[in-house]
Amino acid sequence: MTSTNHSAPLRDRDDLSIYWDNHLRVAFEEAAPHDLPAMVEASIAHVVMLGETEALPSDRASRLIRGLLRLWESWAPTSSDWRPRVRSFPFDGAVEDPYYFLESELAAACDMATADLDVQLARSRNDLDAGVFRMVLRRGVLDIADILLRAVQELSDAAERNLRSLIIGHTHRRPAQPTTIAHVLSGAAEALLSQAHELLSVYDELNVSPLTSAAFAGTDIAVDSQRISDLLGFDRPFTSSYEAVAGAEHFMRVAAIQARISATGARWARVVQEWMNLGWIETPGSFSQGSSIMPQKQNPVVLEHMVSMAGAANGDLVSVYSAIAAGWYEDSNNATTDVQKHLWASVERTVRFLRLFAGVVREIRPLRLPSSAQIVSSGATTTAVAEALAVHGVPWRAAHDVVGSLFRAGEPATWHSQQVEAALRSASIEDSDGTLASIVMSSGNEPEKILARDQDGSPGEAAQKRTINGVRQRCREIQQSFGDRRQHIDDARCDLMTLARERGGRAPRTRISVIGNLNPDVVIHGRADFPAPGEEEVVPEIDLRIGGSAANTALRSAQLGVPTTLTAPVGSDPGADLLRGLAQEEGLELNLVTVNGCTPITVAAEAAHRDRSFISSLGALAEFGPEDVDDQALSAGCLLLSGYFLLPHLQGKRLAALLERAQQLGAITALDMGHPAGGWSERHRVGLFEHVFPHLDILLPNESEVLGLTGAATARDALDRFADAHPMVITKMGEQGALVQSGPRGQRRVTSVPAPRVSPVDTVGAGDAFNAVFLTEFMRHKDPEEAARTAVSTTSRAISLPSSLRDDVFRKHRTDRGNDSV
Repeated sequence: MTSTNHSAPLRDRDDLSIYWDNHLRVAFEEAAPHDLPAMVEASIAHVVMLGETEALPSDRASRLIRGLLRLWESWAPTSSDWRPRVRSFPFDGAVEDPYYFLESELAAACDMATADLDVQLARSRNDLDAGVFRMVLRRGVLDIADILLRAVQELSDAAERNLRSLIIGHTHRRPAQPTTIAHVLSGAAEALLSQAHELLSVYDELNVSPLTSAAFAGTDIAVDSQRISDLLGFDRPFTSSYEAVAGAEHFMRVAAIQARISATGARWARVVQEWMNLGWIETPGSFSQGSSIMPQKQNPVVLEHMVSMAGAANGDLVSVYSAIAAGWYEDSNNATTDVQKHLWASVERTVRFLRLFAGVVREIRPLRLPSSAQIVSSGATTTAVAEALAVHGVPWRAAHDVVGSLFRAGEPATWHSQQVEAALRSASIEDSDGTLASIVMSSGNEPEKILARDQDGSPGEAAQKRTINGVRQRCREIQQSFGDRRQHIDDARCDLMTLARERGGRAPRTRISVIGNLNPDVVIHGRADFPAPGEEEVVPEIDLRIGGSAANTALRSAQLGVPTTLTAPVGSDPGADLLRGLAQEEGLELNLVTVNGCTPITVAAEAAHRDRSFISSLGALAEFGPEDVDDQALSAGCLLLSGYFLLPHLQGKRLAALLERAQQLGAITALDMGHPAGGWSERHRVGLFEHVFPHLDILLPNESEVLGLTGAATARDALDRFADAHPMVITKMGEQGALVQSGPRGQRRVTSVPAPRVSPVDTVGAGDAFNAVFLTEFMRHKDPEEAARTAVSTTSRAISLPSSLRDDVFRKHRTDRGNDSV
């Protein structure tokens, strides 16, 4: 007799029904982080358009826009890539899906009842979802393209390093002909370029606006399809409102190209794994794992994972196609909503797959390439023998048969003249003077000859150089095409938000964007240096806190009530998660860019009456460059770059281009440079004075830095160097306060701002706090002397308190000035 267990729960949450808990909740949690920011962006464009067509009265449109902008400030992505910034939204069971959650949040932001909202006028969830799905996926395609083309560059570079790395090429898993590592890698680059061309086509099919199609038949309300298409950066609106809502061609193409990329990469991974197994190339330690029992093992498991990832992409492809095939040709969840999670998962996986691909390519180094004798013994040179006979008039089939019979008797190094002459006679091939026999004997023993082959696309050295140059040229052209597309939608977003703020009837709330170093700080109090080797010393206190001049400034800026974005590099290690936990502050948005290397860390030693000393590891900072900073980070009221000398790829001309772009976007540009490791050099000074300062509005050095930069004896003498330079210079003078150099060029004046007498408890981060207060106040009043006075007094008060009370100083400063926007 069997018993039936009726105690197994049918839901995890008692406040939800079985359907809501097992589907709607899960679907909401998966979709909301992706959908909601795009829904707000699309809704802003929709309301702007309705106001322009007068379908919506201007006062109601303005009220809705103001509410939508509040949501945008909370939910908007802080970079131009596809990944959601907010990882989760609460599902409380009050609404069934992201759209209704948006409505409830918008009603609260507008201080009105949900029933009074007009945001859905002339719009359906059908066309909104269709537009949002396209907006999310188009950025996913751009991100895939970026890393795909990075992989092409890595393949080209690795091929160039291996032009003469001779190996045995295979067909059907058997030795076939001599080739080179370069030949294989440049071939893979051609395949990836083909994928990139298809991605362009997929993007263009995605970037068509379905908005204003409503449920599927359009609307009688006055709408402008072209206008909303332009506002959101689409290339054009749909011709058919039915296909705009019911269509799924673009979803199938996205799934297919991702499966294609992974499948080709998996094939390549299998070949590379064989090269490692044969010992032809090194097995990179950074992509390997050891055995738990066999100490000699070094397993390149990354290549196995890549093959498995390709299988998962195929699974997503099948899921997408199966769901679409199950739906009718009409708006249905099967063909639209339900396939998004598979597409999002596949985008994320494909980006990771290509990162692994590019990373492994970078590590390809020859180890024990096959010798000429090994290549010959494999039979790989026999085709060259047959071709040599054909060149001398022997019919191809006869030449093929002669060489085949010889190889069946033994590899070319064992052949002797009598054996070759007998094989020729057996095939009725005339060789009275022995020329052909000599050709057979010599042609099969020199695999290196393939390096001289000049045929385009062949393994020949000169031919490969041409191939690689062609690959690089095509790569640059496609990069430009994708760059233009990303710039187009980024510009459209920027223009839309500017227009929305104008139409919303209020000035934009200024944001501070800080770019630079973020790391855990280990702060040693009461000790100026380390004890002697072998000794241990107990100090009063050691703190673990968020560190890095950029991070400290961003944190204080947010505490002052200014919306602040921090863009900083981290590694793919536990340190990144630690930083996310430490850097939690209302108003602070983290845009952490994962790059190669570990998460940086700093140890600071601090004692009374002396400057702090630091020991830092660069880690990810050494890999962070202009390509990691997008227009979202640059388009702020104020852009501050901090930790200049810790960012080797954001110095000189590279930083100058970034600052110039920020100024074009309307930002005040500021720099806190720090000290160069190893001291100042003429190269450092030239990079700053000739390249950076012409695009800088505010320089924020301390006394030691401005002296090192100029070589002057005093800070006032140092400021004379800036009399005709572009930036105003605000010099932090420690317990003496600050020196402010401002005014028109050639008429600069220097003002001293004294500091109140305090007893410092902890000065770590004091200069960064000064920067935050100064920039906040300067954006409010545009008076540098008044801003410096406030910064000096606020920072002095903060450093006189224990760290546990310091945050309240900055929050109170916000309260004291009424929390007004800057």
